[in-house]
Amino acid sequence: MKVEEFEIIVHQSERTIEVKYPARPTLEAFLRYDKAIRAAITKMGPPWDCLVDQSRVQALSPELAPRVADLNAWAVTKGMEHTARVLSSSAIGELQGERILREAGVKKIGSLHKDRETAWKHLRSLR
Repeated sequence: MKVEEFEIIVHQSERTIEVKYPARPTLEAFLRYDKAIRAAITKMGPPWDCLVDQSRVQALSPELAPRVADLNAWAVTKGMEHTARVLSSSAIGELQGERILREAGVKKIGSLHKDRETAWKHLRSLR
């Protein structure tokens, strides 16, 4: 089975880093993503926003959720001002999204959305 990778898109002029999650993220794929996203964040420099599209993920594995929260907490120290997450219609995914924002300490700057367009418009309205 082919391992799907995370996709990172840097929107330099909008000061936004967009991340598209694979449908079934593995720990190995996450570790590669973690290294790549930290490099992209460092290169972007503050301030910036983040759009995370998790719409293809029903639920993150228990080993990934705390790592995602830690990454978000680190991102704030590197100038992330707002984050918008696009979640699947899964109740578990929505609960995880809320938990990640809370555990990362980014609930005040984070928002959850049902589609990318709404999330993008929300982020643009904050700049």
